[in-house]
Amino acid sequence: MSNINFRNSSFLTSMDSFQKEPEKTLPMVMLVGRSNVGKSSLINALLSSRLAFSSKKAGKTKLVNYYTVDNRFYLLDTPGYGSTSYANLTTISFAKMMEDGLKKPNLKAIVLLLDLRRDIGKDDLEFIHYLQRSGKPLIVILTKVDSMNQKEKSLARKRAEEAGISRYLESELTGKANEKIREVIASYI
Repeated sequence: MSNINFRNSSFLTSMDSFQKEPEKTLPMVMLVGRSNVGKSSLINALLSSRLAFSSKKAGKTKLVNYYTVDNRFYLLDTPGYGSTSYANLTTISFAKMMEDGLKKPNLKAIVLLLDLRRDIGKDDLEFIHYLQRSGKPLIVILTKVDSMNQKEKSLARKRAEEAGISRYLESELTGKANEKIREVIASYI
């Protein structure tokens, strides 16, 4: 795993745009996805901590939150898109934030979280294609799999396939699934 200890992590700062950066330049991995998809929960699971604020109410993350992982890279928690007034795909502020973030030369990978208990909408597909066109490595993670029964998991996998997503990881917030996610993220650092 490239000798990265995900448990040696800390919250660094929050910023309202990618125009500002932490003083120290490190590689970055950016988590993106709909509001309430589980970005903060996944960060807490990957880092084996409660560093990221997680809420049942959508739209709590309004800034880019930087987490330092083993002093080797930044894991970024970004505002979710979709169901909040701040961040839907058509708002200028969210679009500008994503555009600026994707231009960063030290952005090594994008982690897109999808909750496929729900249908993939037109805005989801547009966002997936936008991220794919960025030229940055895209890691797709299906979230909330641990709350699905076998039939729901099968349907989620079918939805991913129908959306043209052939390679993805599944997050169960525990154990082997998260170890695999850590390995994949570390491979880009």
